[in-house]
Amino acid sequence: MLMEKDDKNKCSGSGSGATDGTGSSRTGTLYVCSTPIGNLEDVSFRLKRILEEADIIAAEDTRTTLGLLARYSIRKKKLISYHDHSGKTRIQKIMESLREGCNVALVSESGTPSIQDPGYSLITACIENGLSVTVVPGPNAAISALVLSGLPADNFFFAGFLPRSAAKRKSKLAELSRLSCTMIFYESPNRIKKLLAEVLEIMGSRKAALARELTKVFEEVIRGKVQDILAGINDRTVKGEIVLVVEGSSAGTDAGTGDGASLTEKEIKEELALLVRNGMTKKEALKDMRARYDIDRQKLYNISTKIRVKEGEKERNND
Repeated sequence: MLMEKDDKNKCSGSGSGATDGTGSSRTGTLYVCSTPIGNLEDVSFRLKRILEEADIIAAEDTRTTLGLLARYSIRKKKLISYHDHSGKTRIQKIMESLREGCNVALVSESGTPSIQDPGYSLITACIENGLSVTVVPGPNAAISALVLSGLPADNFFFAGFLPRSAAKRKSKLAELSRLSCTMIFYESPNRIKKLLAEVLEIMGSRKAALARELTKVFEEVIRGKVQDILAGINDRTVKGEIVLVVEGSSAGTDAGTGDGASLTEKEIKEELALLVRNGMTKKEALKDMRARYDIDRQKLYNISTKIRVKEGEKERNND
């Protein structure tokens, strides 16, 4: 449980319910702590110290946090849950503890709080109420995947998880397709194939990297064109947390403005086959390709005749 008002002197951090020399009580600090995304050795000296010294640890998943504390022999703390379903009452109680001088360490299940994480609401509330907030930087899946992707990292856009609604998701992808910077997406193993197919359908043939199980034993990064990555995992059961990194728009990859001359016959055939496999008729796939690439109509038709209909239907059923 959180500390009650008559427990404020039990705070042991730098806030500690102490005074600032004028008799005014000092408030505690909210430490936004990045924790390992898989490998428990990715703990900084500072994170270890903050977790040891904090009066309260607010955790998205208390079981995961207990495992981290045990790994580094950190004594049991006042551990409270703070997750997606925590209401305003929990936020108010945490802020009350901060006002009483208690230091609070905010930790996610993994990675950095507030990045696709409920920590945002607590951090914003503390800032708006004039409470002290600082960060203990560390692991982050999006940045780790970006640097491993081999794609430009000087300018990027973090899209996180896209809407579950197919219509809203495709609308968002169409909006993002115009960005020239590298894009980073989070996705679940069950939906990654569908996301790749939609990226291919809307954004066209682009370089990408699929990173999964980062820092863990079975870490894997698959690099290549979107259609190649999709083809490579199509017959696999993909597991683990996934980050998809996609290159920004440029000549030859823009949806609706692509230069078909940059695509080989093999790439055109593979993209047509994927569109058919993911539900389009061959006629619809040809229309979609013509809309996105400047490809000669007869050339596109001739390539489409080399796609076996039965094979496409079989692949579609397997999806």
